[in-house]
Amino acid sequence: MEHRPQFQKMLEDVRNGKVNVIVAYKLDRLTRSVRDLEVLISELEKYNCSLECAMDDINTSTANGRFFVRMLTVLSQLEIERVSERTKFGMVGAIKDGHIPVRKTLGFMRDNKKLVINPAESDVVERIFDLYYKGKSYQSIANIFNKENILNKKWRDTTILKILANPLYKGDFISGGRNGTPILYEGVVDAIISKELWEECQVQTRKNTRNYTRRNDYIFFQKIVCPNCHKIMACKAPGSKKKKYIYYQCNRCKTYIREDKLIELLVDEISSIMEYDLTVRKFFAPLLKHKVENTNELLVKEINTLRDKIIRLKEAYLNQIIGIDEYKKNKEYLETRIKDIEQKQKKEKELDQYNFTFQDIMLKRDMESIKSMTIPFYDNQFKVKWNELSIKEKLDLMMSYIDTIEVIKKDNKELEIKQINFRKTFIEEYANLFNNKAINSYKDVIANDNDIQIETTVPMTKEEIKSYIKKLQQRYPIDYQEVEKVKLNDNQFELKYTRTNGFNEPFKIIPIIDYSNFKTITRYGVIEIPISPMPILIPLSSTK
Repeated sequence: MEHRPQFQKMLEDVRNGKVNVIVAYKLDRLTRSVRDLEVLISELEKYNCSLECAMDDINTSTANGRFFVRMLTVLSQLEIERVSERTKFGMVGAIKDGHIPVRKTLGFMRDNKKLVINPAESDVVERIFDLYYKGKSYQSIANIFNKENILNKKWRDTTILKILANPLYKGDFISGGRNGTPILYEGVVDAIISKELWEECQVQTRKNTRNYTRRNDYIFFQKIVCPNCHKIMACKAPGSKKKKYIYYQCNRCKTYIREDKLIELLVDEISSIMEYDLTVRKFFAPLLKHKVENTNELLVKEINTLRDKIIRLKEAYLNQIIGIDEYKKNKEYLETRIKDIEQKQKKEKELDQYNFTFQDIMLKRDMESIKSMTIPFYDNQFKVKWNELSIKEKLDLMMSYIDTIEVIKKDNKELEIKQINFRKTFIEEYANLFNNKAINSYKDVIANDNDIQIETTVPMTKEEIKSYIKKLQQRYPIDYQEVEKVKLNDNQFELKYTRTNGFNEPFKIIPIIDYSNFKTITRYGVIEIPISPMPILIPLSSTK
């Protein structure tokens, strides 16, 4: 009753003796709350006022009338609660079936009332999360999108913030947040981005609001953990405009670490990250995504929806509902959206032409490893590649793969890397590739009476190995032989292995599986590479 101003005004008139009877059409039009009814009846009795209801034939001027009123109110409240329960139960079922009660949400569209991914817009959502994940602020992302005229709309930092905080993009929906009793429904729609990436962005948001001004000139921005107090170290760049000395300092205990020293310690790790980024993420990621998602059908539906809107827009103009300027503006926007989707269709068709497997990733990575081990000075090329990257590109690389770097400072003030904590999204991606034979692991093996740690992969059949070796030999003069496993001791075993010649070195072992007896692996394939430097082939047209 406290939220009904006119009702309160009526009660005030009752208290002032201006009213002796309140007339209602039905009792449930007055109130359905037992508590409110008791308060009302007490007030009416106190000021000698009665209540009459035209359709319920009740009167509170008698004891029987007041009892009947109370019973009716109890029944009314029961009906409200039962309707509320049925509504909530129906809503839960609808939400679990993908019928999400939300307005138009970027990246999603309605398909037979169900909320599904809109492939024409999902790339924009992915890009927002990716840019923020790599260190861009809300305003920076909005500025980029406004400059590129993404989706022909005006972007604001608040828009970016709402998108990043929306759990719908990881496939979850929260109901009842406004009334203070939120309920989380997990996995009710297809996710545009992974749960790990969504969570990483929420962590990044908490970091940004808690600590630092966002900058783009520090490679290990928000990455270095203080060796003393274990807080994230701040960035410092004293020096002149021509030359700055970048280092990281703890605001609490004043410990500082130079950036160039960190790079020296992380050469191998950064080299591996760069190689992975180039050979896997940038080339294979779009193909991997395309193999999983078949978006062409939804793209066609979105184009048809936009064309229907153009027809309705024209009808609105012809019926003089809208003017010529509004018609032209909206028609141009819809036609631009159709062109964007048609471009995406073209890219999807191009990806269809690739006969791509996870094994292609492993082949590419093995080729890179062989190149680094056999070609003179190849390792030094890392420094050249690293120096060619801009500060922004280096920062993006670190933001994409590394969460934090734990450093130890020894008594002689020398630095040592204690641990690198990789980001969850990278770990998930890496695990997926490993489980699909695209990433190698390592085993401790006894070969030629020597303990060696050698790369291995998941079991392959003889036919699969034969095809794999043939592809490798097209690029490098590798050798291959099959050997027996003769002893098993925990995670270590011995191979009856002798090098093909004195210039070879074992590069990788492959368990050979026989599906007629796949429980036990008794033989391994050994890939060998020449120890002596391989010749570098120079094109005849080269002048150097």
